[in-house]
Amino acid sequence: MAAEEDLDRLLDEVESKYCQPRAGTAGTTCRTVGNSEREPKRSRNRGDNVAAEDEDVDDLIEDILDVHLPQGNQTGRSSSNQKFSKTANQTPQLKKCCPVYLGGTAVAFGVGTNISERACPQLRCTSCDFSVLIFDDYKWDPSCDYLFFRNSMPEHSKLQSKMIRKKGSRAYACQCSWRSVHELTGLSTEQQLRWVCAKHSE
Repeated sequence: MAAEEDLDRLLDEVESKYCQPRAGTAGTTCRTVGNSEREPKRSRNRGDNVAAEDEDVDDLIEDILDVHLPQGNQTGRSSSNQKFSKTANQTPQLKKCCPVYLGGTAVAFGVGTNISERACPQLRCTSCDFSVLIFDDYKWDPSCDYLFFRNSMPEHSKLQSKMIRKKGSRAYACQCSWRSVHELTGLSTEQQLRWVCAKHSE
């Protein structure tokens, strides 16, 4: 018992000597031996800490949701979701030809279907990865070969040397293949061509 009383007396002496209450605060200010003051530490129990952390997290979420909202708009998460949906709906829908058609100048360009037979203007070659160039009212000279297109594509000035004027025809070419077409032709019948529709924006 004597040892406990001595310990209590020593603790009281340390507290009275080094720790003094600061006016206007709920906690205490502790001084080190060098008399330099430390900032007051506010004591919280565990429940207070958890509640404060939850409030901080809620405030952070609200700030994130309100970043792109106009001032005065307090609808929070629902308005943010509506704005995202509106933006997604404004994205243009891309359409693809099915089946894919080639055609002369008498065949209109557009999205080809079984009902609407239109020539696809958005062709791309899966073999050389070049867009297919189309020239109205022209056909390719019979002397054209692979090396000519390999060395000339996609420069129009070089390609012109092998283009022959023919009304109603269309001259198609990528870097590895070429065709002269005068009437509606399904691409599926041209087994050697590796051309596909690269999709239309409208």
